[in-house]
Amino acid sequence: MAWFSNASDADLVQSMELAAAAAEEARREGDKQREAAFHEDLSGMLDESERRGFPRWGR
Repeated sequence: MAWFSNASDADLVQSMELAAAAAEEARREGDKQREAAFHEDLSGMLDESERRGFPRWGR
C-alpha cells in the first residue's frame, strides 16, 4: 500500500501538485529517469484520487 492511501485529501492534492511540478522540472533538465519516477508516483496518486471520488484531472 502506498503512503498516499492514508493521506488526507488536502495532503494528496498537495502531493499531486508537487509531483507534477517536479516531473516538469526533471523533464526540463533532461533527467528522464527522475521524470519517469515522478510520473509513476503521480499515476498512483491519480488512481487514489479517483478512488476517493475526486473529479478526473483531464485524464
